[in-house]
Amino acid sequence: MKGNGPSAAVYESLKKKIEVGSLSPSENLREVELANQYKVSRNTIKKALLMLERDTLVTIEQNKGAKVRSYSLDEVLDFLELRSVLEGFIIRLSCAVLSETDIENMKRILDTMRVLKDRQELVSYSQHNQKFHQVIYDACPNKTATNLLMNLKNQMKKYNTKTILIPKRSDQSFGEHEAIFEAVKNGDCQGAESLMITHIMNVRKVFQENYQLLL
Repeated sequence: MKGNGPSAAVYESLKKKIEVGSLSPSENLREVELANQYKVSRNTIKKALLMLERDTLVTIEQNKGAKVRSYSLDEVLDFLELRSVLEGFIIRLSCAVLSETDIENMKRILDTMRVLKDRQELVSYSQHNQKFHQVIYDACPNKTATNLLMNLKNQMKKYNTKTILIPKRSDQSFGEHEAIFEAVKNGDCQGAESLMITHIMNVRKVFQENYQLLL
C-alpha cells in the first residue's frame, strides 16, 4: 500500500477494481460520487486519483476529470511483445538457479493446471498459471528485470487472464507450459527462453485475433 490513511485505502480499493475490470476502461471517476461512496472528503479522493495516475491506471484532464486508463490494441500488442523479451530473459537466468524444490513446485502446479483445464475451470487455471510463472520470477537473480516485468503486468492486469477464455486456448496454453517445464527440468536454459518467448507471442496472437472479445 502507498502509505497509510484514507487516501491510501481508497487508492487500493480503486486499483483493485480497475485491475479486475469492475471499473471499465474510459469510465469516469467523479470525485463527488467517489467521496460519497467512500465517505471521505473530495481532497482524499483527489490524492487517491493522483496516485492512480502515477501508476498509469487513471488519466486526469483539466476540466474533464479522471477516467480509467484505456489501452488501444497497438498498446496491448506492444506490451506483449516487450513482455515476451523480458519473460524469455528471466527464465534463461532462473533456469540455471532453480532448486529441486522449485522444480517440484512447478510440477505440482502444472499437474493442477492439467486437472483444472480438463474441468474447464479456466479462472482457477489462470491463477495457477500465474503461480507457475511466479516460481520463475522468484528465482531470477536479476530483480530489476522482474520488477520491470511486474510493473508492466500490473498495468495490463485486466487483460492478463482473458485470453485463456478463448476456445481451445487452454489446450494450447497447457502444452506450452508443459514444454517450458520440460526444458527447465532438463537444464535447457536456451530452449526454455525460446519456448517462453513463443508462449507469450502466442498470447499476443490470440489477443490480436480476438481483441473485441477481450475488452
